[in-house]
Amino acid sequence: MKKIILSGIFFLGVMQLSAQHTLILKSGEKMNGTLQQVVDNKVSFKFKGNVMSFPLNEVSSISFSDASNEMKVQDSEIKNTEVRGVKYEMAGRTLTKQPKIENLTMEKGIVVVEITIDKYGHVTKATPGAEGTTTTSNYLLTKAKQAAESVLFDNCPKCPLESKGTITIPF
Repeated sequence: MKKIILSGIFFLGVMQLSAQHTLILKSGEKMNGTLQQVVDNKVSFKFKGNVMSFPLNEVSSISFSDASNEMKVQDSEIKNTEVRGVKYEMAGRTLTKQPKIENLTMEKGIVVVEITIDKYGHVTKATPGAEGTTTTSNYLLTKAKQAAESVLFDNCPKCPLESKGTITIPF
């Protein structure tokens, strides 16, 4: 078994050497092989018997699959789901922790926040003011960003390292 380490800091998981993985580069090139490690922003990938190294910023996604349970997240249907007034769109993922929405003013509006999540469901980036936003209030934009950062999606070990979507916060 090998440990996968991202930037020498984060433990991403443990895998068997016999597992099959698909590496997709931003150029569109797809390779089936075995992920060896992710260390210091470099991905080591065994492809056709050769270990190749790629800068992490050139990798679009890595799919983890085995013959009995293959999952293709990039092909999954985008869910447009509403839970208690909060809408979200995230391919193949389910919201498990609701956002903490605070509005200490009388201002009203809707803020659409573009979010990026990791395969564990944590929001790693939130940018408020996406298309569909009905307010320009800096206060509501800030509160929507904080609310989006407080959500949690389901854990998906076989999903790509990052998934992008939106969450709509009503005030």
